[in-house]
Amino acid sequence: MSVQAHYIDSTDCDSHGVRLPSHELGDDASSFPVDELIQVSVQSGSVICVPDNGAPDDFLVSITNMGSVAYVDLFFVVDAGSTVGNFDGFIEDLAGPPGAFEQAFKIDGTVTSGVNNSLISESMGLNEIFEPGETWQFLVTNFITPASLPPAPVFGSAGGFAATSAALTSNASIVASPVPAPSTGLLVSLGLAALGLRRSRVRRCSREFSD
Repeated sequence: MSVQAHYIDSTDCDSHGVRLPSHELGDDASSFPVDELIQVSVQSGSVICVPDNGAPDDFLVSITNMGSVAYVDLFFVVDAGSTVGNFDGFIEDLAGPPGAFEQAFKIDGTVTSGVNNSLISESMGLNEIFEPGETWQFLVTNFITPASLPPAPVFGSAGGFAATSAALTSNASIVASPVPAPSTGLLVSLGLAALGLRRSRVRRCSREFSD
């Protein structure tokens, strides 16, 4: 689901600068396009980045990429009315009401250093690229939701995130950016380089044969 997300840093946990994630990922097959679809499981987890508040609101979340697109810069962002302890900054839905920022953190830690190393495992290469078929596990600490919403993370607000979510059962979202595909110019350059290498080999072999 294409979105217009604007992330800004706070003084909490890690610093990432300004980011502009362009897609929302979710586990509702009837709402999310197949390339933004994830499979989700949630269980009790441990504390990361901030002190434990003593409540059973820490979770280990597993997400599996069910589509064919790889993503980077994955952010966990709470929907309106919810909070998360290990937040790095805030995310705004630029297509929604201006200035409505909600807490968010970047899902990283296997490669990127910092105190909020929420990403604890990748089932494929350790590169913080959410590849097709890959499963990530990450920690969510001190996650508090209104009494009307589920206490554990639920990613079902297709087309709306942060303060613009209207789903009655959703309390969080994941926004990310697709891995850029190689540009046409780069592909042409690689093709010409390969062609040049082939011609060089042909000329070398011709000289060796004539000698």
